[in-house]
Amino acid sequence: MGFLDSLMNSLRLPKKEAMFRLNRKGITHTIGYLFILLALLFLPDMVATIVHMETNLTEISRGRYVVQFLVFYPLLIIFIILVGISLLAAASLLLRRVLSRKLIYQQLWKLSAYAVTLPLILSVVLKYMEVPDRYSALLFLIIFGFFMYKMIIVYPKVPAKA
Repeated sequence: MGFLDSLMNSLRLPKKEAMFRLNRKGITHTIGYLFILLALLFLPDMVATIVHMETNLTEISRGRYVVQFLVFYPLLIIFIILVGISLLAAASLLLRRVLSRKLIYQQLWKLSAYAVTLPLILSVVLKYMEVPDRYSALLFLIIFGFFMYKMIIVYPKVPAKA
C-alpha cells in the first residue's frame, strides 16, 4: 500500500498536505518508490525489446541477451534517475537560495523524487504519441520547475541577519 499512497500523493503535488506526507517518508521508501515507478513506466519498452529481438541470434546468445537486458537495463535506468534527481535537487537548492527558504538538500532530494512522477508519466505518454524529445523534455522541466517553486515557497523564510 506504500507505493500507491506515495503515487497518489505525488500526483496531488504541489498541494501542501501531500508534500508534507511525502516528506515524512524515509529515503529508502523514496528510492523503492522510484524503482517501482520506473519499472512500471519502462516495462512496455522492455517487453517490446525482448519481443522484437533479432532473429539471427542463437538460443544461447538469445538467453544471454535476455538475462543481460533484464539485469543491466533496470540498473542503468535507476542509475540515470538517481543522478538526474540529484541534479534536479541541486537546481532546486539554487531556487531555494534565491527564494531564501529553510530547506536542506535531503528534503529537496526527496521532494524532487516525488515531483518527477507526473512529468515522467507525461513524458512516457508523449513518447508513445511520437512527440519530439525536445518538447517532451521542455514540458518535463517546466512542470518540474513549477512544482518545486510551489513546494519551496511553502517553507518559512530564512530569518534576516541583524
